[in-house]
Amino acid sequence: MNLDYYGISAAIIGVAIVVAHPQVAVALTAQEVNAIARDITVLIDGLYPGSGVIVAREGNTYYVLTAEHVVEVEDEYEAVTPDGQRYPIDYSKIQKLPEVDLAVVRFTSPLNYRVAVLADYDLRTRGRANQQGLVFVSGWPLPGQVIPEKIRLFTPGLRVGEDIAPALAKESVSEGYELFYTSITYPGMSGGPVLDSSGRVIGIHGRAEGEEISESESGTDEYRVKFGYSIGVPIKTFLRLVRQAEIQDKLTVEKFAPAKLTLQEAGSIESFLTAVPESDNPREWVNRGNQLWRLASVYDYDGNPKALELRQEALAAYEQAVRKAPNFYQAWYARGNVLSELGRYEDAIRSYDRAIQLFPYEKLSQNYSEASQRKDRGTQRRLQSHLEFYATFWRYRGLMLANLKRYSEALESFDRAMQLHLDDSVNWDLRGVALQGVNRHAEALASFDRAIEFKPENQYAWMHRGNALAALGKYEDAVASYDRAIQIQPNFYQAWVKRGAVLSDFLKRHAEGIASLDTAIQIKPDDPYAWHRRGFALFGLERHAEALACFDKAIEINPDDAAAWSARGLALIVLDRYREALEAFEKAQAISPNSPEAQEVRTLLQQLGR
Repeated sequence: MNLDYYGISAAIIGVAIVVAHPQVAVALTAQEVNAIARDITVLIDGLYPGSGVIVAREGNTYYVLTAEHVVEVEDEYEAVTPDGQRYPIDYSKIQKLPEVDLAVVRFTSPLNYRVAVLADYDLRTRGRANQQGLVFVSGWPLPGQVIPEKIRLFTPGLRVGEDIAPALAKESVSEGYELFYTSITYPGMSGGPVLDSSGRVIGIHGRAEGEEISESESGTDEYRVKFGYSIGVPIKTFLRLVRQAEIQDKLTVEKFAPAKLTLQEAGSIESFLTAVPESDNPREWVNRGNQLWRLASVYDYDGNPKALELRQEALAAYEQAVRKAPNFYQAWYARGNVLSELGRYEDAIRSYDRAIQLFPYEKLSQNYSEASQRKDRGTQRRLQSHLEFYATFWRYRGLMLANLKRYSEALESFDRAMQLHLDDSVNWDLRGVALQGVNRHAEALASFDRAIEFKPENQYAWMHRGNALAALGKYEDAVASYDRAIQIQPNFYQAWVKRGAVLSDFLKRHAEGIASLDTAIQIKPDDPYAWHRRGFALFGLERHAEALACFDKAIEINPDDAAAWSARGLALIVLDRYREALEAFEKAQAISPNSPEAQEVRTLLQQLGR
């Protein structure tokens, strides 16, 4: 069972791999993107200052796209351009787009200002092959404890694919918020552009998940630490509604993804991370750890060892935080996250346990009940957000236990998370996976159905539902479930592989199985499992030489795949190449002498006279 796509790392680096687009935009360094961002980002000054981006021009009239909540209240707003000029905004001409947190404002100037290039390509998935996930947010944060003066901020991060981010987010979002990224953002940056690595605008920033840290937790005054995603409205949503803004023909839009980044380009974001001096302030150490953790995943694309170095630095930052403030439960939670990425699951569980122990659950639950009785909706929403954050402690604890194959304990953690957040589709899905781990497939199926009930577009729940149906011998229904997952996400590699295996292994529809596995290989050509399964499907059609070539390909990708070596031995026996078959079986036995397949290997060796 592989839970990587629901793990901490997956929440940062995405999951499925997209077949490369034939046309790509040139990738730029972070410094080059920042130069573009500087020219197109404006400050919207008013009662509640925010940011915006210049998206169109007609004569001396400039159109600025921003978040609707930035200009929600009528006021005397001004657009402050990159050169410091201030231009009045006529509130009566502000166009607020329906049902989304977007608005278009105008200002008039005879001067020449740069107009943004918009990008509208598939944001649902990201892969190691093309590194489309690097993003930047540009905006004007409000002066305060973190940013002491009024300056434009440019923060790097990684985009999280639309296929998984909404399910993993700690907050339920609406109003068009579908774009998730790891950039650290602050109040005042709402309405600012989210740019890709080619300097094109792919969204409008609007929200950020975080936690208010109190004196008792961090040893400091009130302060917001970023633990979740920043969230924006994708440009595709704006383009769908743009007719109502009457500027459709004035926009510059490109529809292709950025080019693959060079390592130098990916590493160029380091200069935009805030250094932490020797500080006694634990909250600064946590935010520093968050930055290092996110930067690590950029290097992780190419397996660069600097990723490990940065994760270890992030861990050291979190260690500083908990050393200086032992009751800082948010820091213990963050520490658990980075430990999980380092593969130190037992240590991560202990860190999550500490966060759970320190979280003021009883107090917040009581406050929530009292707010409910008073019908204080605002306080209820705030406290519910805290309680749902607490639920993530249990969720990730369960993930670590599942990674250790301690499924019964994992099930207890997922059940606890679900008690705190009953309508969370991901928790129901993870609960089902844990139930499958203890062979309770009928209960698992019911859990996947609940996950789908709460989120019909949860393709992981549909895939896992297919697995449960296959385990129950309902193979046609399993294929239909995989088909639904693929309909939601056409590049869903795992669903294509599972579909192909069930079609070939159980329904004996080998040709259809091969076609499904071929699609999986097109999406992810370097995964040995798909090649392995394709070999067995060809074996079922008695195309033994072609099957052998598939097993050889799987071994080429992963020479330590004992199952592929055993399969190679079987193909060689059928082809009357006994000496080579014997060598293949011996190799499989040497790699995995205690596996269930090892006994079969030993039996075959005896039949061959060894």
